[in-house]
Amino acid sequence: MLMEEKADPISRLPNEIQHHIMSKVPLKEAVQISSLSTSWRSLMSPSRLTLSSNQELKQIIQSLSESAAFRTLTLHLDAASTVCTLGANGELHLDFSQHKQHPSLSQFGLIIKQTISPLSRPTFSVIKTLHLRSISRLVGETVSDLCSSWSSIESLKIEKCSGLQSIEIESSQCLKNLEVSDCPSIARIVLASAPNLNSLSYKGAFTLVQLLNVPNLERAALDFRDGLGGNEFNCDDSLSILYSVKDIESLQLSSWLIEALCCAGVIFSKLDFQFSRLKDLKVMCSQISAKTRDSFTCFLHIAPALEELQLIRMEEGLSSSVEFPLSQHQNWHEPHLWKDYASVKDEACRLKHMKKIKMKGFSMGRDELLWVDLLLHNGINLREMVVDDIWRVARVPRTQLHCIKPQYLIIPCHHIHSYSLLIADSIPKF
Repeated sequence: MLMEEKADPISRLPNEIQHHIMSKVPLKEAVQISSLSTSWRSLMSPSRLTLSSNQELKQIIQSLSESAAFRTLTLHLDAASTVCTLGANGELHLDFSQHKQHPSLSQFGLIIKQTISPLSRPTFSVIKTLHLRSISRLVGETVSDLCSSWSSIESLKIEKCSGLQSIEIESSQCLKNLEVSDCPSIARIVLASAPNLNSLSYKGAFTLVQLLNVPNLERAALDFRDGLGGNEFNCDDSLSILYSVKDIESLQLSSWLIEALCCAGVIFSKLDFQFSRLKDLKVMCSQISAKTRDSFTCFLHIAPALEELQLIRMEEGLSSSVEFPLSQHQNWHEPHLWKDYASVKDEACRLKHMKKIKMKGFSMGRDELLWVDLLLHNGINLREMVVDDIWRVARVPRTQLHCIKPQYLIIPCHHIHSYSLLIADSIPKF
């Protein structure tokens, strides 16, 4: 009797009620709480279906997308399996990791064209968030058709698709967030007419990004951490990427791209566009050198409204540091570039709106300390500068150095006599 009284009350609920409860819980939380009840754990166990064609695969996924109930299916087709999981609030995960294909058939493109005739009724779908993993060419057309029919998608995430060469999205009225990561073969991402797109995130090798009629984009992360990925650097393509995101407020970039543009002879201060609304900039650095620092200094000429800056050194995830030799057009650049630090500092632009700077992964070598000095010089109204969440940066008169109790490092800055720039674990107050 005692064991019966302590029986799991959730397990006593009818299956319909349990499915309804799970349909209200986000997918990550559903996986976590499934350990609390044997009944809920059984809900997480996938049902298995054997299919005979891609058309049947498409029909099953479409049927799942039109249901509001939590459900997981494993669909078997030609010795491969697809895991489909529908979570709360229209969250659908499609995992094609088990699909194998011949290397000669691996390259494909994903085309999503959401065109709805005014004379036809749109296809009903509860899908708001779609997560696609390991799409192959064998199912690429099926996925393209499904995505095109789901006009309600607000968030789309695509990852680990080894054969995916291009993504083209057209006339997506609801799409607000797009994430693409770890797709090594991708060469082009095109968004045409996505009026409500607010956030774009890409992680992987360098790829051409084209944005057409995307007026409300506010955040973009272009993390080209894998370098060129075997491709040749194209200066015009790189500038077109920057131009397409010139109106955003938050941007993430890889430092090697900025350095490559400088090496190619680009003069940032003379470009016909600026990041006039950019307030938050994050730069991912594969290495710290004088060339990296000086290139970044030139880039700041087109970010006059910058308020917050993060410089992050990536020790992991980078296949190799990208090196670019100076081109034959190097003399087109500012004459002070890559000559001496004092000249670079004298020509650096002043960022009067800069309020906060964060630096992570820095070993505090000479080039890094000079970068700190340069940023202090640029941020004339800077309120806070933190390195690795430990060191705070401040200017202190030489006569007051003996008053500082915390540990500190003196920055070897040039041509400064009245103040020493130092790094301490707290900002001294005098």
